[in-house]
Amino acid sequence: MGWSATSDLDRFAAAAGGYLRSRAAENTLLLSAAQDAQRQQAQQQSPGMLFGWWTPPDGEDPRGAFVHDPAAPLLISGRVPEMAAALAATLAKLGRQVRGVDAPTEVADAFAAAWSQRAGMTVRAHRTCRVYRLAASSPDRPELPGPPCAPGRLRIATTADHATLADWLRAAAIEAAERLPSPSDVASDLLSYGGAFLWEVPPKSGRIREVAHYLAIPHHRDMAQFGEPVPQPVALVTLTRPVAGIVRISMIYTLPDRRRSGYAAAATQAVSRALLRDSGPNSESGSGPDMGMLGHDCVREVVMITDKNRSDHWGGRVGYQQISERAVLRFGPATGAIPRVNSTNSMPRLPTGPLPRLPRIGRGTGRL
Repeated sequence: MGWSATSDLDRFAAAAGGYLRSRAAENTLLLSAAQDAQRQQAQQQSPGMLFGWWTPPDGEDPRGAFVHDPAAPLLISGRVPEMAAALAATLAKLGRQVRGVDAPTEVADAFAAAWSQRAGMTVRAHRTCRVYRLAASSPDRPELPGPPCAPGRLRIATTADHATLADWLRAAAIEAAERLPSPSDVASDLLSYGGAFLWEVPPKSGRIREVAHYLAIPHHRDMAQFGEPVPQPVALVTLTRPVAGIVRISMIYTLPDRRRSGYAAAATQAVSRALLRDSGPNSESGSGPDMGMLGHDCVREVVMITDKNRSDHWGGRVGYQQISERAVLRFGPATGAIPRVNSTNSMPRLPTGPLPRLPRIGRGTGRL
């Protein structure tokens, strides 16, 4: 059978929706991309996206799929390298311009090799990722991970945090070398469905306040206690919209001067516990944000994709289980041999000779 491609999102959902949802945790990127395309179509936007699914020769149900946004890397699901090589031929015939590929490692390598040969483009490794999942309950994990051990508290971002959220999104995109056209628009979208959470800690106490606490004059002790210190946000966790019972942690960011204090891990644990605790079959009430009020009441699993190049297995440290690995490759223009510089005449040699002798200083010159 091979690949089938269409720009009709409804047709794609009817043909490949069952396959994608059967492996929702592994296919979270494609599910989210299709969900975003559906929302853009409702707003009468046409981003020129293309969708497709792969049917094996025996004619059974689809075993692979792709979503191609011309402005983003090609997303592929499936584990058959030959399938990816055939997709390169299909997209080339359709005249698609592919900037990169994001797929399981072997599939990404197979597509990149076939595409670079056809399009004459170079391949550059951008990132290798680990995909983690955390479910509300499973035979090997009947309970959620423990509460965060770092000091602080979790709260949902509000419209008052829009400027801070936009600044942090821009900083995170720069650090990750990712393209983010409008941080302000992304921040507004996250706030619209409750997809941004901040980890707050008490502010660093000033020296005057610390000294005033130990003064003998009651008036000054009262000044030290005047006003409750306002907690300061130090870390950010963003979530995608729920789809097929899955919510993906799309970004984790900590202020540079507050890193290596456990705040990112604490925020991730708190968000994960709140999502699965408040929406699972045995949901329980507790302190923290009310996820059900935010539209996350249908969440069965939380997915997180982290950079494999990190020395520590960050996802496993907060209770997640690794389920797969993905590679993000980028394509660039073909490069040839370095042009040869035209030969030039030899440079004239500077005259050389013995160094001039310095005059000898006599005894009466007052040497130091």
